[in-house]
Amino acid sequence: MLASLISDWRRHGAAWLLTALVAIFGLQELRVLFVGFVGYLRDSQGMGSLSLAPVAIGIFALSLLAGVLNRYLGSRGALWVTAGGLALLRVGEQLAQKAAVDLYLSSAAVVLFLMWVPLAVGMARAKGGQAPMHLGLAFLMGISLDSAIQIGGKTLDLSWQPGLVPLALTIAMAAALLWALATEIKKTPAATDGSWRANLALLAFGPWIFLQLLIFQNAAVWSSLTEWNTPAAGALLVAGNALALYMAAQAAWPPRSWVNVLLAGALTLLPLIMLLNEFPLSYLWLLFGQVFSMTLGMFIFLGASRAQGRPGLLSSAVLSGIGQILFVLFLFVYYASYDIAFGFRSSVLPLVALGLTTILVALSFTTSAAKQGKALLRTYSPALSALLLIVIPLALLPGWRALAAQPAASGTNSVIVLDYNLHDAVNTDGRVDPEALARVIEESGADIVGLQEVSRGWLVWGGMDMLEWLSQRLGMPYVWDATADAQWGMAILSRYPIASLETYDLPPEDIQLLRGFTVAKINVDGSSLTVINTHFSEKDDQDQIRNIQASAILDAWAGSEATVIMGDFNALPDSQAISIFLDAAFIDISREIGQQPTYTYYSANPDHQIDYIFVTPDLGYRDFYIPSTMASDHLPLVVTIELR
Repeated sequence: MLASLISDWRRHGAAWLLTALVAIFGLQELRVLFVGFVGYLRDSQGMGSLSLAPVAIGIFALSLLAGVLNRYLGSRGALWVTAGGLALLRVGEQLAQKAAVDLYLSSAAVVLFLMWVPLAVGMARAKGGQAPMHLGLAFLMGISLDSAIQIGGKTLDLSWQPGLVPLALTIAMAAALLWALATEIKKTPAATDGSWRANLALLAFGPWIFLQLLIFQNAAVWSSLTEWNTPAAGALLVAGNALALYMAAQAAWPPRSWVNVLLAGALTLLPLIMLLNEFPLSYLWLLFGQVFSMTLGMFIFLGASRAQGRPGLLSSAVLSGIGQILFVLFLFVYYASYDIAFGFRSSVLPLVALGLTTILVALSFTTSAAKQGKALLRTYSPALSALLLIVIPLALLPGWRALAAQPAASGTNSVIVLDYNLHDAVNTDGRVDPEALARVIEESGADIVGLQEVSRGWLVWGGMDMLEWLSQRLGMPYVWDATADAQWGMAILSRYPIASLETYDLPPEDIQLLRGFTVAKINVDGSSLTVINTHFSEKDDQDQIRNIQASAILDAWAGSEATVIMGDFNALPDSQAISIFLDAAFIDISREIGQQPTYTYYSANPDHQIDYIFVTPDLGYRDFYIPSTMASDHLPLVVTIELR
């Protein structure tokens, strides 16, 4: 087996490496671009969500020019521009330290990556024989390696990691890509176009990538859904990719009917429904869905490559470009549905993307040329290579701390409490920077931390598992409360044992972005401290909703002694929602001992308060302060609580 693996890499290594590295860089730049849209353009520069859509569509629509590039530069010239340009832009983006530069470089890199897709398929189509199979397997191998790299960074994407080691790794991969490109360019024929029907498979590429990045190749989602730590969830994901590549090799023959494709789609649909409805055994549904959805991806490359047409890339470029526009539309609607009423929940969109992908790919296999091909020789070296990547998550295990709360020292009668809306680890400049958040929390010396806006895999925030990352970085165990979906919500970090925990949904149930609150009873040297962490609805016209939410928290509190309520209330100090807590005899610490005015938002230029810490009168409080930091768009609140 080892001899066969070495032999396959000697024969196909340059071609596989070229495709795999293009896939890695392309996916990394997509994630950077998402943060640029939301973190920089929307939140830092103030562009509205609806204004972002045409900008994003315009960038992705540039991939329609792949045919023009191929026509005027030739296939080899176009390949140098797309693949070679992507490598150089990726190194530049790793060096960039400004959000605006990240946005420009990632936009250009993504356009080149998306142009490369129909170009690579057209060249594989022209080569014929085993070339389409090898292109598909190499692309899936690139996806697998991209996931492994992200897991190795504890889900913090390589693009956001500072220092010489990430830069050296990026340069090494770029150099390997350019070497593989120089090696393979001599063997590259002019791209040929397929029929419009066969290229329906390329139209499916965008929805399929949406599904992979959103769920099946999202390590943070695996950790959140399985409740496993990053190394364990990552090992399962990597092993699943190896199995998927094995299955993709099994499927690497021209199916005699569209039934094969429909079967792969159906076998992805069932686990996807189970996942979206939060059925038990989520690790099993993730694994099955991943394997068969990757097999469906293999069919995309086979279906688009089988039927040859005239020279050029007209239909390939047009349908691939429309597919990329579909991708950005799926992504925009998915996350915008938390802010805009479309009449459906975001969970519907993965099902729509899967159905559309399956139908389009099945239609691409109804061409007569696709039915007449000979069976392809199967190769399992890509699957074995993907399995070897399991060393990456396993390498995390020795340094991964099994965190457990420790009893407070005897005589402890005070705790430091911190409240912080993390803005999904994106700073006011629009860059992902969880280390800055960790330093703020660490320097406060907090024993109990209430966190809001915690993302565990949201693509628009870089796909990172913030909670696992911060927990390991700070050495503090956590409790998690998902609200909007399984990947976004609130958390409490506590050095001391949590005796009981309850999570509640906040009313009403028909708002776009669902909210909640967590009630934790924490043991502090034999005394019980009740900590309630919450995040209220944010829109200006939702005052009445916030009033209802405040009342819901008081109903759950039910007069319990020694209680701290903290969070992002999205309400001004003189609002009715805040008065509801004051009328219940809660003390607003910032109002009592804060240096007025105690503004918490917007952190770069704060001019009003929406974050609070309330305590019952039986608790003492001192040393209240608001650290000055732009690690988030909110400022944190820190106070020492005394248990009497």
